[in-house]
Parts: sequence; structure tokens; C-alpha cells
Amino acid sequence: MSDDKIQIVAFSTNDTDKNPNHIINTFLEQQNHVILKKTRNTIAFSTTLEGSSKSKTSRIMICSILNLEREYTGITDVNCYLVFIDLENEASKEKFDSILSYMKDYCEITKKIFVFGMINVNKNEENENSKNYKDEIMTTLKNSELTYEYKDLDLSNTKEIFNEIMNVLAYSSKNAISGKIEEDLEKGQSGSCNII
Repeated sequence: MSDDKIQIVAFSTNDTDKNPNHIINTFLEQQNHVILKKTRNTIAFSTTLEGSSKSKTSRIMICSILNLEREYTGITDVNCYLVFIDLENEASKEKFDSILSYMKDYCEITKKIFVFGMINVNKNEENENSKNYKDEIMTTLKNSELTYEYKDLDLSNTKEIFNEIMNVLAYSSKNAISGKIEEDLEKGQSGSCNII
């Protein structure tokens, strides 16, 4: 049986109720998988991706960066990056700017960044500010020299979450990791991001 490794580092402008693990757990509820390790900031699992042969299992690790004040081991040894932006939170624009600054300092910015603007279509009170935040964020992205793909992500639509995460994993399975691969999933309680 062949085995592929996918390693992704994720960021979020809302680390409380809209963090990367929340989104990945929603994806996993709809996907056959085996959990290899799960912590506050890391989910590692194995699964067969759509379009893969039945004998090809992918080992996937998604490590969330919660502390932008420190550097993490293995942060450049990834297939791609994920950034989740809470478009309903007014602090998102400032946090997004901090995430971009951190990524430019510590990440391999030649790698693709999947940016998801998180919305909840089921909420009746359409927040006009979320459109303004999205416009500001799009302007920031267009003015950067980053390779990115932006999509709105409706958190009330589990099928959409599944499809978007599956697209990221399909992309990752076709784009290799460069650099040394660490054997540990995680180092210590500080939540460093050692990659399998």
C-alpha cells in the first residue's frame, strides 16, 4: 500500500469558535478517516482522497499557528497554507495583517495560500461590515506578491466546507513538500509545528 504525506499550516483571524480545527472537524464528519493525533492546534489523520486509487492512503497533518509571537519548527515544510478570515468580526482585518506579516517573516511564501472568508449565510442579520472587511482584505491580497486563491466559505453549508477542503487536499497531493521532513507530529506543549 502506498502512502502520501500532506502537511499544511493554517491560520485564523478567530482562534476561538472559528479556528482551523473547527473547519477540519466539519470536513472529517463527512469523510472516512482515521485520526492519528489530535491536539488543540494539530489534527493528523489518514484517509483516501477522491480520485486516488483505493490502495493509496494519504496521511494528512494540519497544524494551526495560534501564537504569532514565535517561530515554529517545520513551518516551511508544507504543501500549502490555509488562512481562515472571520468576515463577521471587526478585528479580523488587523489580525489578517498580522498573519500576513508573520507569514512573510517565517513561512515559505512561494507556496500557495488558500484564503477563506468565513461567512454564515443562515444568519439573518447580514453584516454590512463583513463586505467592507472582505474588500479591504482583497485589496491587501492583490497588493501582495503572494500566490493565493480566495474563496468565501459558508460555515452553515457543510457540503461547501467538504468540497473546499477536498480541493485543498487534492492540490496538496499534487504539489510536493520541499525541505527536510520532521518525524514528530508536535514538540512539547508549546504547540510547535513539527511536521510528520
